[in-house]
Amino acid sequence: MLRSNGHRPYVVEGDDPAEVHESLAATLDALVDDIADLRSDRAAGSKLPAWPALVLRTPKGWTGPATVDGKPVEGTWRSHQVPLPAPREDPGALEALEQWLHCYWPEELFDDRPPQAAPRRAGPGR
Repeated sequence: MLRSNGHRPYVVEGDDPAEVHESLAATLDALVDDIADLRSDRAAGSKLPAWPALVLRTPKGWTGPATVDGKPVEGTWRSHQVPLPAPREDPGALEALEQWLHCYWPEELFDDRPPQAAPRRAGPGR
């Protein structure tokens, strides 16, 4: 589908976080190089480039809890729902939610500085 719509798909897939991380980093480097080439080709008058599209294939609910109340979540339809519906009432669910959110390393992503507004753009793509 992506090819028929004029894109060049780059596929990263797997279920081992370390391997997917390495593959994704290498693929993103290739995508950046590809986009730079396309921009220079476009500046030279080339038409209709096949822009890259990233396809990431990992298990459903990969970063969330693997099981909740003895039922599998990761890799099942349950991963598309709220996996921990009552963390306020259920201490076990609250603990699972805290573990899940800490896997994103919030202490490295956030600090005490107030958020800054994004700069306004003059127009699309500028």
